[in-house]
Amino acid sequence: MARILIVDDEPDMRLAVRNVLKLRGYEITEAGDGPAAIALAKENRPDLVLLDMRLPGMDGMEVLSALKKVDDTVPVVMITGYGHIQSAVDVMKLGASEYLQKPFENAQLVETVRRFVPGPSARRPMPQARREEPLPAPEAMPEARPAEPVPVSRLRPLRALAWGIALLLAGLGVYRLASGGGASYYREYPGTAANVSAMVWSDGKLLAGDWLAQAVYQYSLSRGGLELVQTFPLEKTHISGLAAVGDTLYVADSWKKVIEARRLSPGLPLIRSYPAPGNVSALFYDGEFLWTCDGDGNVVLRHPDPDLTPAASFKLPEKPDQVFKGGKYLWTLVSSTGKIYRHRLDDSLTLDGIYKLRTPRPGYPLSAFAWRDGRIWFARDGLGIIFEAGSGELVKQ
Repeated sequence: MARILIVDDEPDMRLAVRNVLKLRGYEITEAGDGPAAIALAKENRPDLVLLDMRLPGMDGMEVLSALKKVDDTVPVVMITGYGHIQSAVDVMKLGASEYLQKPFENAQLVETVRRFVPGPSARRPMPQARREEPLPAPEAMPEARPAEPVPVSRLRPLRALAWGIALLLAGLGVYRLASGGGASYYREYPGTAANVSAMVWSDGKLLAGDWLAQAVYQYSLSRGGLELVQTFPLEKTHISGLAAVGDTLYVADSWKKVIEARRLSPGLPLIRSYPAPGNVSALFYDGEFLWTCDGDGNVVLRHPDPDLTPAASFKLPEKPDQVFKGGKYLWTLVSSTGKIYRHRLDDSLTLDGIYKLRTPRPGYPLSAFAWRDGRIWFARDGLGIIFEAGSGELVKQ
């Protein structure tokens, strides 16, 4: 019987998730905080961990990192509510297998769990379909009485409403175009991939990697906006970096700790896979070197030869998840803080400035960043918009 560890500080959430999964035949253990979860994982290794992002003491990212040290092979699904999604890209790059957003329905939960641990048949028939009543308040819920499975979405009505409003705004395609050009230029391209973790321009086309959909999307730029040209599904690939070198597309996968060389042609056929130490969080090709960066802030310049031979290495304290070389500078980005760092291209990559974007989008973290023809291109995780802006969008801290 597959064992699932639920880590959430809210007893009503653990109760709802437990009841849904126990009816499907899973063995459930629970923890209300990080230290308890780590102790349980050491004592009895789970087959899957459902880990809430917001926890008292140790937050979800710290717990994820600790669980990976206990057993790096155990899949972890991160769970969070609206307003707490600023670390989506970060946790994926730290090794999370999937990301589940509250509020979610029972079917979503079960489908996600079954991707990693196929469930046995339930030992008793499922209840007949019926009209479900709202879940009572936790303090009114008798502890000893087994509860019928209740849709998790009913536990967070206000969050559900807030999330629905956010999706509606994104669906309407928030769009603004500044008059003129230059530093003040600003444009939004709605209707694009919603969970972009990397982007790169190649041969006049924009390639955007969506870590949640596990696909690379190719867009062309026209007066009407960004038009989807083709989609390259990359099943079981958690895309954390992209770099185009001629007709080869390098794809970093932080979960599998590899860099894949793929042919830029239909299907993105695999040419070769390179083991990569650490969690590779970013790639960039500057015309001579392939830059790689991992979750510990190690930046390595590599020759794009058959062995990706290292030429130089640096250590950056900010531990970025995006790198981009432009002109005299190396730009790095930390998605969880929204901070953009500018480094001089000297022997130690000296920090030259720290920036943030002028136009805020609370709850939608920066997840990809690039320069092209003097303009910034960037994406925000969870928001189906790609942004183009002039240098005036950068505000020095």
